[in-house]
Amino acid sequence: MSLKEPSRLCVILTILLFTTAASNAGESAASLVAAGLNILCAPFGARVSASEGNFRSNSPKYHCLGAFQFCPGTFEIYYSRSAAQFLASPSDQVVAWTRYERVQWQLAVKYKLTELVGTEVCVGTNNCKKIDASAILMACQFGCGNKGKLSNYRQGRDCDARNVKDGNLVSVCTYLYKGAGYNVSCFTGVSNDNADQPKPTSAGSDHTTQPKPTSEDCSSPSASAGSGRMELVVNNITFRFDESASTDTVAKIFQLIRGAN
Repeated sequence: MSLKEPSRLCVILTILLFTTAASNAGESAASLVAAGLNILCAPFGARVSASEGNFRSNSPKYHCLGAFQFCPGTFEIYYSRSAAQFLASPSDQVVAWTRYERVQWQLAVKYKLTELVGTEVCVGTNNCKKIDASAILMACQFGCGNKGKLSNYRQGRDCDARNVKDGNLVSVCTYLYKGAGYNVSCFTGVSNDNADQPKPTSAGSDHTTQPKPTSEDCSSPSASAGSGRMELVVNNITFRFDESASTDTVAKIFQLIRGAN
């Protein structure tokens, strides 16, 4: 299989296509990009969706909908049409979630939750990460209000305190930890210093803005495979595909990048 080299795009990007079994639990970065999510924030979106649902998810108990589980109360704020229309439109879900994430970041700034950025959070013994913007946004699933569990953690800095845990005794620190290290600049307008993702040159854009490449930082395509996974490097872009990824899927990824360029 040979792939035509895309137009010059020299940023570091990793997109992991989940296996069919994994995609049933959430949407992949590729499917979120196809639905209109900014490519910079797609890995974070896939991380969130993995613990929420897919585009067709409908929780019969709580009536929460879609890849990011918009529940009653929140759903009506961010979407004005019917539940059926929401479930039928991945692009509508992405638009609603993008708005939601931007509002959560505004709340985090307003209530000084961003003071946690740069500090360390630990889950268990020797499992520590630096808190960044994506960690904050992931933890905002516990609420970014002034009296929420993330706010309680900011004040007490105790991951084991009861007031930082939900009804299932899950600590907000768990979400801070698992959300760290992603690029969420399309929501925040602030690049993550420790995120292994490309950073936009113009903050807050809904479209990917790439730095201009030079002859020194572009290279020819190369590929390697191992353990049922293919890794393809084009210029400085690294793509990793699980063994379940079809040639059509690979081709679509390159079409998306050509369109973003």
